[in-house]
Amino acid sequence: MDEGVIDRVRSVITRVSSSQAAFSELVGISADKLSKSLNAVRRFTSLELALIADAGDVSVDWLLTGRTREPALPVAEPSAGDEIRALVDRYAAAYERLRLLGRRPPLPRLPAPPAGSPAVAGRALAERAVAALREHGVPRLGGLPTAELAAVVEQVFAVDVAVTALPGGADALAWQSPHGRLVLANVTSQFTRQRFALAHALGHVLAGDAEQPLLDQHLTPGRQRAGLEQRADAFAAAFLMPADELHAAAATPVTAPASVQPGAPGPVTDAVFAALVGLFGVSAGAMAARLRGLGLLDAARQAELSLWTAARCQHGPAGRAALLARLGAAQAPRLPARLVGELFGAYADGATTLLPLADLLQTPVDDLFAALVAERSAGRRGYADELAFLP
Repeated sequence: MDEGVIDRVRSVITRVSSSQAAFSELVGISADKLSKSLNAVRRFTSLELALIADAGDVSVDWLLTGRTREPALPVAEPSAGDEIRALVDRYAAAYERLRLLGRRPPLPRLPAPPAGSPAVAGRALAERAVAALREHGVPRLGGLPTAELAAVVEQVFAVDVAVTALPGGADALAWQSPHGRLVLANVTSQFTRQRFALAHALGHVLAGDAEQPLLDQHLTPGRQRAGLEQRADAFAAAFLMPADELHAAAATPVTAPASVQPGAPGPVTDAVFAALVGLFGVSAGAMAARLRGLGLLDAARQAELSLWTAARCQHGPAGRAALLARLGAAQAPRLPARLVGELFGAYADGATTLLPLADLLQTPVDDLFAALVAERSAGRRGYADELAFLP
């Protein structure tokens, strides 16, 4: 194992735990295996690196290469200049081309954001958004993978969603114009951060905050100062963890005392809490804060549960498999399927060339054309619906 990897793991251990033994228990790696890996006798597995990254609030990439920042260290904010403008301009050009071709559907009008304090308004906006999803046949948010969440956001709210590498390692970007609404989330090994950042950016768009590009960097829910950021945080929490779903998931049979109504939520046990974190795909801290806000936890219990790691919430073979699947999914780029489909449809109908689509995807047009020819030669069907052939 590279000595740099070992050194970075040791730095995480020193920062988050009182001892190597305590860290071993925290992340669910046996003390013997941890000791051997730290002494270069064995290699850390992919799962172990994911667990260590989760505990230290760092990325697996940083553990392996040291290229990305360690959150505890002060860093300069990423530039909101040329890189961001070029990124937004790619989408603006695609929207404008479709508009000129008469192939950009009109955007549904967004209602005015709810009144009240940022927290109250954010929760009300989330309740409105969850109701819209359910009206469109999405029964619940719990258990919905992030990729599927992005797809339904595109369908229900006409917001184009992509997962891509953002400048400076930003968490998310939101932008809207008369002809397009956009949410970009960063590729990262920190899958719970990615999911929260996506919802946070969606809150900005649905509230009408993003007429100028909004770059969300180092999201710290509960510590935001600007009102619109507090509202977006409150939206993200209530949107990803709807109150009715949490109450239903936390409900346990109650036989006593008689003053408690049958079917009402009982105490949130360790097992119930772990199951909720896994089901809703959020961090332990986010879940504990949401449960506290709903009156299902007291302050002491919130503080205790907020320290839990992904390993503690998703243990056993099935839990480890789910953890690795989410880790891999969060590092996979996602194309804005709705927008890509519109551009490809214009090409397939002879309304334009492949250039607008190639420009959006940052792919040489000849390579894109070659991929299409290869697909046609292979006898693939359903070009208008299937995006798998795209680079």
